[in-house]
Amino acid sequence: MKVLLVTDEFFSWGYHGGYGYFTRKLGRELVKSGVDVECWVHKISSEQKPVGEFEEIDGVQVKTLPRNKIGKYWKNKSLYKTDADVIHSECGRLDTFLVFKRNPDVPKVVTVQDLRSKKDWEKIGESQTKNILWDWWVTKKYRQALQMANIVSCQANHLKRKIRELLGYRKEIVLLPNFCDPPSKQVAKSDRAKALFLGRLDPIKNPELCFKLAKELPDVDFYVLGKAHDRNRDSLLKKTYGEIGNLHLLGHNSGEIKEKLLCKSWFLVNTSLYECLPVSFLEAMSHKCALLSTRNPDGYTAMFGYHCQQTVSSLRDGFISLVEDGWREKAERGYRHYMENHTTERGVKNHLELYENLIR
Repeated sequence: MKVLLVTDEFFSWGYHGGYGYFTRKLGRELVKSGVDVECWVHKISSEQKPVGEFEEIDGVQVKTLPRNKIGKYWKNKSLYKTDADVIHSECGRLDTFLVFKRNPDVPKVVTVQDLRSKKDWEKIGESQTKNILWDWWVTKKYRQALQMANIVSCQANHLKRKIRELLGYRKEIVLLPNFCDPPSKQVAKSDRAKALFLGRLDPIKNPELCFKLAKELPDVDFYVLGKAHDRNRDSLLKKTYGEIGNLHLLGHNSGEIKEKLLCKSWFLVNTSLYECLPVSFLEAMSHKCALLSTRNPDGYTAMFGYHCQQTVSSLRDGFISLVEDGWREKAERGYRHYMENHTTERGVKNHLELYENLIR
């Protein structure tokens, strides 16, 4: 079986984001299961190969697509032809439409990883697009792509309403949860309270709120794994908050350090202005960390931790509440939910069954 993944991010390939992280994980795991995998990503970084060329990453053949709007639609049409048995879109609205349109006979899956309404954009204080007409046109094409798909799925239940409201899709929507690996080391929580922040240090993640919380709780060690895409912002954050004694800014690290800290940490701190259902939640749950977050996607934070408001005082109250009321019980509950729904084994099985049913 050959599967083509269409996306607009591929993790650590010039960009560090949730879509790209999961797409790379999915591709790698499908390869381990004997699937031939390609992934097509538009040009987003100088680290990528030139348009039309492939690079092998984790066993996945990754091809660069044009980023230029005119180049996408009018040129290099052969770039969008595939011999795959299944096309699976993880994101990339216009590329999804073009690949679907130029391969009408290939079974197609769309997983909507995230979808932001106008209200969501206002909440995070960003403009939805610099070109309203272009965004309207691309959204129209993405709507058409969903109508061409054999299956439309999403990674979180709360997205189903948005898909219907924002994209006008009226057919069945399948839940296809994201997944992550179980711990490779023994989970042994530290005696001293530790909190972990996983994510980009970009404004939408509002890391400053976590840093201020660290200053309020000097007896708690806060470890931050991530960096901003803007180097100037990275430097400014380190200059402004780097002197907080219990705050450890470790930069981007997805290897052994991350695993070690997940095993020892009591809490995952998430201060984002907006989230869908981040993979970091699943990683925390798999390592028996309670969630301390300003977001509550699908009720996960309330079930497996403490849902806070977007203030330092609310986060501090949540921290104290979890410590006093027994954070371990909520962490164990989260771990059980992870084992039932979000393990790599379960996730790969879900995807393979879906693909096999499509090509029978």
